[in-house]
Amino acid sequence: MSGIFSVKSVVSLVVALLMVLLVACGGTAPAEPQQPAPVAPQAQAQPAATSAPAAQAAPTAVPDEEPTATPFATVVPTVPPRVQAETPQLMLRAPEANPQRGGVMQWAGLSDSPHFDMHQCNTAACAQPQGVYFDNLLRYSPFDGGKEVIPDLAYAWEVSDDGLVYTFHLRDEVYFHDGAQLSSEDVKATFDRIIFPPVGMISPRQSVFLAVDEIRVVDPLTVEFVLSAPRGFMPAAIANGWNVVERKQTLEDNNFDLKKLKPGTTTHPGTGPFILEDHQAGEFWKASRNPNYWNPELPYLDGIQHSHLAYGPATGAALITGRVDYVYGAGADLRDDIRQNYSDTHTVVVYPIPSIGGMFVNHESGPLADARVRRAISMVQDRCAIKVAVAAIREIEVGTWIVPNDPDFGASYRDETLNKKPGYNCPATADDIAAAQQLLADAGYPNGEGMPTLDLMVRDINFFVSPMAPMMQAFMKQNLNVDSEIRVVHTSVWQEDRDQGNYDLAVNGTPTPLASTPAYWGSWFGTGSGSNWNRGSSNPEFDALVGELIEETDPARKEELTHQGAAILEEWTPMIPINHFTIIDGFANYLKGHGRANRVTLFNDIRFDTAWLDK
Repeated sequence: MSGIFSVKSVVSLVVALLMVLLVACGGTAPAEPQQPAPVAPQAQAQPAATSAPAAQAAPTAVPDEEPTATPFATVVPTVPPRVQAETPQLMLRAPEANPQRGGVMQWAGLSDSPHFDMHQCNTAACAQPQGVYFDNLLRYSPFDGGKEVIPDLAYAWEVSDDGLVYTFHLRDEVYFHDGAQLSSEDVKATFDRIIFPPVGMISPRQSVFLAVDEIRVVDPLTVEFVLSAPRGFMPAAIANGWNVVERKQTLEDNNFDLKKLKPGTTTHPGTGPFILEDHQAGEFWKASRNPNYWNPELPYLDGIQHSHLAYGPATGAALITGRVDYVYGAGADLRDDIRQNYSDTHTVVVYPIPSIGGMFVNHESGPLADARVRRAISMVQDRCAIKVAVAAIREIEVGTWIVPNDPDFGASYRDETLNKKPGYNCPATADDIAAAQQLLADAGYPNGEGMPTLDLMVRDINFFVSPMAPMMQAFMKQNLNVDSEIRVVHTSVWQEDRDQGNYDLAVNGTPTPLASTPAYWGSWFGTGSGSNWNRGSSNPEFDALVGELIEETDPARKEELTHQGAAILEEWTPMIPINHFTIIDGFANYLKGHGRANRVTLFNDIRFDTAWLDK
């Protein structure tokens, strides 16, 4: 009966409740949750009343430094172990005293969605425009840049003393856009699909829920998650923006596959603050205010239009020229321009996302089934040169096996790796290239002889198409005499070909819902994971290490296991890591009611329900 998710004392309960109120008011919760003091199990506290957030000024100036808060921190429970019928239900509102209603927010960025199925998608092109149509069981606060977990469709939740049962209490009188009322059956169907996907479905976030054994319907407004082992990150995983609650009937009517479903209020209803009004594939998503939203205060906007623009300068220009109010995925030019010339009217936000990009590998495809071939290709890539070439379009960091914003080992691992290990020297040294050539020869392909021309499938994102893919192709040819043919395809084709194994190497990037080493290692490289984009890859030794790491609490042992795992990955090379992603957003200062000046990651806060236009 221990662990931070056992709510055992009056003091800890009150502190937890105050955290919710603080976050709802736009405040900042403690960076490290406090360990509850053990007391008698029968102790419990009555919930404090929840009030509307206090007024605070919207950000109007550029921060002097980039945000340093770590996303996905373990979250303390926010309700007592026994929820009373009179528990107040948190209702968000804008932090400003007199938010204005009306207006359509113009948003621009990557929104060329491959389909309308958030659970099967793993690109911002889905999450950004589609998130506004749905709600989540829990959500991240929109007032602190997306750091803390707060109630959403579940107005309260509790955790058993042993950390194995999470009980969620749903709001009453919540309706889907087609008029159907939300029930716990919809929540169960949603998470059953994510955690126990039907045959043929790809579930990219499944790996973070592997400890969930069962989801139980207790009554129409109560649902339980039953775990096989405690997982302190469970609320953070549930609250991730991807895990939108779908209507059970919608899933059943479409055989639990929504990829072919046409967007529409009746064909694919959500419960979210906005309703889909119009959609033109590859161009825009037009949303209008949901007049029957369960939170009567929200949303303030009459609508949002998400317009598709590629990463880079054009996106930034759309903001500065006044065509749009918010941009996602701008380039360094916008960052510098706002800081130097427009800080009184605009704000720029630079933040990393836990992600990895590069060449995913078909392990079932001829020579690439040999780890020596994969490692040779990895060792001759000049990652620093690629970073510099891409900089005109977007920011990236040199890719390693541990993401830079990993809260435990990101910084130290990069210090131990960059310009110190083969494949991470800038540029590759003569010794690196010679070692790679020897690996290729040992695999039976001296000087590339006998190697077939590789199919290099590239997602049609501008910086992937050029310069990234041609540079990776050139390094293979120049240093190993390995030929490849670039094949540029739309995101939807990339996903289908990847699932079917119709590629040798595939250029794209993939995020993770949690910036925790075992979480993203299991997601990206675990056998059978929905986010493992390396066809046929499997390493039982690595799987076992990840399983041990996720359970480990001793810092010294965690560090030891992390180094062992990185060493396995280096030898195994399940993919060719090239980069980690950094995002640049910008917005006009008249867009208020949000905390995006302190944004720390991409998928935690995607709804704009508290945003309003002060113009």
